[in-house]
Amino acid sequence: MKYIISLFFLFFLVHHSLSGKETPVLLPNITPRLAKFLESLPQNAQNEITSSFKETLSYDLIGDKKVEAEPSKRIIEIDETTEAGHGVLVFELTQSGSRFLFLNDLPYKIPLPNLSHAEQFTIALIFAEHEKAIFVDRNWGRMWFDPPSAMTDIQKEAYKKLGLIQDEK
Repeated sequence: MKYIISLFFLFFLVHHSLSGKETPVLLPNITPRLAKFLESLPQNAQNEITSSFKETLSYDLIGDKKVEAEPSKRIIEIDETTEAGHGVLVFELTQSGSRFLFLNDLPYKIPLPNLSHAEQFTIALIFAEHEKAIFVDRNWGRMWFDPPSAMTDIQKEAYKKLGLIQDEK
């Protein structure tokens, strides 16, 4: 039985190396959803993204979306879980690879003024869609109008697009 298992394992290794397809750098602390998403990316983008990961933290895909005004760019948001809370890693993906944009507790507090409005809006929209899916019963209008509100203008714009809050009259 050990011989059969060894042969099967050896066959798997040889077949895998001959197939020419490299596997992504997958860490044990990422969710299957994020692993599947990373496998869909080019190898260099996988490596650039996973190089930001730390072994002691956990990671999950929040979402990704094309930048409407620049369809060759996509924004990717990844949830980073620590013992103390969550952070959001934000990456930009282009045909040539990916680049780390920033890490923040709320991605709509965008610390990079050199991003276009379309890029900033895409960042806010991905997170708003994520919040909409998680907080189904939230009263978004009340959250916006009850002080103190940390909602930014770009976040408010994303929530309006999703129909979560109405225009002020």
